[in-house]
Amino acid sequence: MLSHSRLFAAIILALLCACPTAHVQRWSLTQSVRARHSRAASRPFSAHASVAVGAHVHNTYASQYAHRLAGATSYLKPHIRQIADALRFAVAAHDGQTRKSGEPFVTHPIEVALILASLRMDAATVIAGLLHDTVEDCEHVTIHDIRSRFGNEVARIVEGDTKVSKMHTTGNKKFDQRMNTRAMLLAMAEDWRIIVVKLADRLHNMRTLEHMPVHKQRKIAAETLDVFVPLARTLGIKPLEDELRQLSLTAFAYVIDVQLANSDALGQGRSQLERLLEDDYVLRTRRVGDRLEQHRVAWDAHSLAWLPGSSFMLPAF
Repeated sequence: MLSHSRLFAAIILALLCACPTAHVQRWSLTQSVRARHSRAASRPFSAHASVAVGAHVHNTYASQYAHRLAGATSYLKPHIRQIADALRFAVAAHDGQTRKSGEPFVTHPIEVALILASLRMDAATVIAGLLHDTVEDCEHVTIHDIRSRFGNEVARIVEGDTKVSKMHTTGNKKFDQRMNTRAMLLAMAEDWRIIVVKLADRLHNMRTLEHMPVHKQRKIAAETLDVFVPLARTLGIKPLEDELRQLSLTAFAYVIDVQLANSDALGQGRSQLERLLEDDYVLRTRRVGDRLEQHRVAWDAHSLAWLPGSSFMLPAF
């Protein structure tokens, strides 16, 4: 009998070799149209040609990550096909996109899914981690596509994460930051798993922060300390809280005195998160603070079931 890891890899490779779905055809059609314009040619669209467009990226990265994801999700064995399908969907959706590091963009959602799996999150959350950027960053993927293929539960988490990622911009930095944090909290109040996906998303971005310009590193690190570290603390997800704080302080190491970095002023005191929860009328009216406390209870129950003991540490994937 095949092991979980080998079975997962076999399924994902079989999926990659299968005929393209309507979604892949649409993405490839867009690429084909652009190519025709650039070459002033007029060849008809070919579904078989569309498979070849990203075949190298699909096979290289899907097969590379298949065994890692299989090992991390061995506790989700009944959902192996859905997870493999989500991996294939993400690879196809992000084909041609790259990160600041030069790596294919799909490495990011896969790493987010690995973090979620290390927290023993359920299948819907791990799948949502694989798909969390598809609706926002892939113009031909809609939330309806996610819902029809992966179900309402996955779609709800992805939609919540997408709402969180939409930035409010007026030119007033303080006002925009307040509105963005409020929008994030309102979206996250619906389902505690949305928060965990967003924290995992931020954690991987912090792990790869060195590829960003210095001024953006400072901005992202400051936001992490002021919003995401307290958010992880509010939910009681200590592994995420500790690593997010450490990575943020490391980013500030060259401009902040060590004593200040270890003080309550950074990631420990009354942060923007606490101030908003206490002072913002909309958040107070909708009792978001109470909802976050309920989410903490949900996380505590989850961690007691899946992560016994206090020595749990996030693996460095």
